[in-house]
Amino acid sequence: LNGDYNPLHATPEPGRAMGFGGAIMHGLFSWNSTCHGLLHELGNSDPANIKEFQARFASPVKPGDKLVTQMWRTGEVDAEGWEEVRFVTSVEGGKVCLSNGRALMKCGGGKSKL
Repeated sequence: LNGDYNPLHATPEPGRAMGFGGAIMHGLFSWNSTCHGLLHELGNSDPANIKEFQARFASPVKPGDKLVTQMWRTGEVDAEGWEEVRFVTSVEGGKVCLSNGRALMKCGGGKSKL
């Protein structure tokens, strides 16, 4: 869907040859899933409520893995209402796949836009 035709993300043989034990999910999956989760939990599911999103890819994710994201509001809010949020995403019961996560968001309670 993103134009990456690398067989590492589609068939198990390249992943085995590279030491991953099979196919791995594309990094954009964990990246986008985490961003979506932050928006859902803290930003009322409104894309206008996220200004920056960054993280470090730390380890691969395999198809079927469940991702768990921990997020912390730092309390640092600028004059325009953008708050720094820190996060880390892990494979459930396993390794961190996104580390050093940071986002600038307009956090709020209330009802989701969706």
